[in-house]
Amino acid sequence: MDMQQKLQQLLDKQEMTELMYKFARALDRVDGELMKSTYWEDAIEEHQDPIFPDLFFYNDNAHQFVEPAMEGFRALKTTQHRISNPLIEVNGDVATAEAYVWAYHVHEENGVDKEGILGGRHHFRFERRDGIWKIKHRSTVFDWNQNQNATAIWAENFSDKYRGKRNHQDDSYNYLSI
Repeated sequence: MDMQQKLQQLLDKQEMTELMYKFARALDRVDGELMKSTYWEDAIEEHQDPIFPDLFFYNDNAHQFVEPAMEGFRALKTTQHRISNPLIEVNGDVATAEAYVWAYHVHEENGVDKEGILGGRHHFRFERRDGIWKIKHRSTVFDWNQNQNATAIWAENFSDKYRGKRNHQDDSYNYLSI
């Protein structure tokens, strides 16, 4: 592989890594349009959540998954997804990847706030079409999870301006156009 090919592969991997990050952002900001933008229209979403196995069980068209996913995420009080350790293999206009995911969810059960914390790995199949990379298939494998009484402490006098929002009112939309 010559230097130009190595550089292109590095750029391709960066584009796919940012797709993974955009996907996580879409979940945390409950941004269905952003989530759809990471998938091809014929992409497949496949996973079952260990904490909410009935709510988040899916193996079908990714675009059709977006609205039920957004509905489910709107029901949660807060979420945060972290993507790390991406390993990506590029082969022409297709690529495969694995990335670790750590997710934090606060939901209510019988009037008590619960923290759902889970760790796993996303497996991706990407395709490049007309020079653009998007997700063709995503599967998630969960390695562990916890569901316990919430321990997060929120300062009552903390200004609302500095609290994360789960919609386009979040301050990040003042900085990022995605």
